[in-house]
Formats: sequence, C-alpha cells, structure tokens
Amino acid sequence: MVVKSLTYRAKYSCLKEFKKNPHVIFKSSKEDANRIMAFHKGVLHASVYGFNKEKELTIEAPEVYFSGSSTKYWGDGISDSTIPGDPQDLHVVRHLRANENAQHTQIVFWISPNRFLTPFMSSTSSYTGDLKYERVRNVEFVMKNEARLVFEKHFRSKTAENGDFVQWSFLVACTKLDVPANDVVTLKENILPDVDDFLLIASFAARQRTACLGWTAADKNSHTTFYRGNYVFPDFVSDNNFDNGLIDIKDFERFIQTCYPVFLKYENKLSVRNALHSIVPSQSRTLETTFLKIFAGLETLVLEFRRRENLEFIVPQNNWTSLRKYLQKCLKSSTEPKLETTQRASIYRKLNELNRVSLREAFDRFCIKYSVDLTDLWPVFGENDCVGLVDIRNKLIHGDPFPHDMSGSLVVAKEHLRYVLERVLIRILKWNVSETKISPDYLKMHMLVIKDMPAEQTKLSEYIKCSVYSTAKPKEE
Repeated sequence: MVVKSLTYRAKYSCLKEFKKNPHVIFKSSKEDANRIMAFHKGVLHASVYGFNKEKELTIEAPEVYFSGSSTKYWGDGISDSTIPGDPQDLHVVRHLRANENAQHTQIVFWISPNRFLTPFMSSTSSYTGDLKYERVRNVEFVMKNEARLVFEKHFRSKTAENGDFVQWSFLVACTKLDVPANDVVTLKENILPDVDDFLLIASFAARQRTACLGWTAADKNSHTTFYRGNYVFPDFVSDNNFDNGLIDIKDFERFIQTCYPVFLKYENKLSVRNALHSIVPSQSRTLETTFLKIFAGLETLVLEFRRRENLEFIVPQNNWTSLRKYLQKCLKSSTEPKLETTQRASIYRKLNELNRVSLREAFDRFCIKYSVDLTDLWPVFGENDCVGLVDIRNKLIHGDPFPHDMSGSLVVAKEHLRYVLERVLIRILKWNVSETKISPDYLKMHMLVIKDMPAEQTKLSEYIKCSVYSTAKPKEE
C-alpha cells in the first residue's frame, strides 16, 4: 500500500542519545483511515513544495507499520482521524536547489556508545558558566573503501522547563565520500555494510556492542537524514569502565590495524560475523540463551573450518554408498544379537552419522590450525566422567533445564565458554592472546571463575550423571 495525498505531520526524535525511533502521524478522513488500516503496513512517499512550486522536502520510507487509528468527531458528518506510523529506513531530503555536480559529500554517521571509540575530551568552564571542550586525541581509522572515519563527540543542549541548561553528547563518525548526499541506495548497500563490519571489530575489542543508527549527509544540492530501521540496536547502557574491554585501550589502535585487515581478507566473513554477534550481543539474554548462543558461534566457526579443510566426511561419499550397503547387509544377517526389523530400521537411519567427522576431532584440528591453547579453561569435551561444555550445551538444546541450585555452576561454565570463543576469535584475527585480558596469566590472577572451575565442574558432572542414571533406570515400585 502506498500512502500519499494525506495531510501529515512528522515527529523525529533521533539526536538525543538515539533512544527513540522517529514516527509519523497521518491526519486523514475517516474513510481514508479505514482504507489504510485494512493493511498492517504501507509505503510512504511525500513531497513538500514551496510558493515557487519548487520541491523543498522529500520524505520516504519503504515500510511504515501502522499501530492503530483514532477518530474525533467535531460535528454532524465532520471528523478527524489520526494514524500513528512507525517508518523503517526513513529518508528525509531537504533540497537546496544548487543544481550542481556534487563532488564531495560530508557524512556524519550516528554511532551508539563505545568506550574505545569515544575521543578523550577535556572541559574548562568560564566565570559565566560556559563550558568549553577540547579534544585530547583524535580517534580515526581507514575503512575498506579507503574512507577515513573520524570519531567525534557532538553536543546538543536545551533549556528545561525549570530554566536549567541541559547538555548531552553522542558519538559520531565523520567522513567524506564521492557519493551524492541523496543517494540512499548506494550509502545503504555499499557503505553501511563496511561501517557495520568495522564497528563489529571495535565492539569485540571493547566488549561493547556498537552499531550505526543512521546518518546525516550534505552536499551542494541537498541535506539528507536517514533513520535506520528493521535493525536491532544495542542496549544503551552507560559504561565507561575501560577495564571491561578485551584488550587495554592503549592497544586499541594497533588491534584495529592488525585485526580489521585480517577480517577483510577472511574468505567466509559470515561465520566470523555470526561468532562476533554471539560474543558481543546487542541485547541482554538469559543465562541459558547466552550459553547456547555462544556455543552456536563456536560451532559456526568449526563448521566453516570443516568445510574448508574437507573434514566433513571420513569416507568419500561415492565410497560411502557401497560401504553403507555392506553395513546394512551385516546388520540384517546378525544373529548375535538378532535384530528386529524396527531395530534395524532405527540403526539404518543413524548410519550416515558414522561417516561424519566428529565435532571433537574437527575442533581439535581447528585448535592446532590456529594455535589455540585452552588447557587452563573448562574443557569443551569432557573426559574421565567430568562434564564438558558440549555436554551442557546438549542438555540445554534438548530442552532439559538445570535446577536453580545449579545456576552458579552454569555461570562459571558460561564464562569459560566465553573465554574459549574469545580466544578462538583472537587467533583467527591473528592477535596475540598474551596481549589480551583472556590470557592464562591474566585470568588466573584476576578471575575467580578460573579457581572455581574444578569444584563447579565436579558439581555439574555429578548432577548430570545422576540425572542420566535416574532416567535410564527408574526406581521400581
């Protein structure tokens, strides 16, 4: 559905910390409102013309979700309907009528908070109470397309109802591109993915999920504003504790210069992105969900390694077909024990699993390939009746929850799993583990979960062993 020919007023609330989405309010007749509400979404395209009949403003959104309508009756046959709309990828263009070939476009990307990307600034106040800010150091990096991102703090202010002067800041990344300011397709499809990838590596270093929320762009012909939609934005939690990062902030610039080019050269970036998203989530999750998500990120990397190194199957598929038939023949002729038809059928269905390289074997080769040392952490695969992280994952993924008194043990296991995936990603990105806060020496000195691991592993192992035994052998009445 295309929404047009309506009187509307738009309210945008983006610049104050980006906490609220922009929304559009349509004012229409009751009949138009009924037609619009017959659909759950529409397409917005609106233009504003000046007195000289030249276009001054364009507002576009490929999707607008309607959340209901209300109607006020002013008299007999006179009514006024209001329809709130939630636009996605809202694009606002203010036409400047320069009609020139724009060579350079100034772009300001709105960035969610990141303690490592925020430039250090000093402030001084005058006798009048005015504050003056001065940047202590520049924070700038070059992206894949040679665009230089300069991270800055922008400030906004207002006077409150009680007369108080209120000022706030937000993080932005400024750059210049040879793309027209109103070319939202090129910016969204060719530039924004590169910005996202860069911010993902920065998120990993700071252990703080960071995203681009939109931008403003200006050239000689137009001034545009883009509000990103259909995207999960990070939780806005103020955290200026630099000790929470994966590395020291003094190493951040060198980390980006080392790891970002490695990521760009990595063949299957999707697997690395998935793992990074799982380790630096955009929103808080439950303990069980966090554990499963992190383990899924680890499995994604191992699966990609298996395919790349041809470690999916033990026997080539053309040879496996004949071997499978031979095994079926042996099972069918078995007399000790003699198998029933249904038993044989169940085994036949699982035969293909025999030809797959086990996750453990693939993971061991993966760790050798990337020189990943995990000997100080909770083992991914258990041994000698001690539960491994994979056993916890299997129990959770099959809908078998742990009781409340096991939550402390699960927290320790989850932290160890996080360290495992972080070390794997660090080695894939070719950074030295000894220069991180997940090195064996650092964890042993600063993290209690390292000291707590043996006791909690024993506790979980005993619980899982007892639960498996009680399931296999129920008590006799």
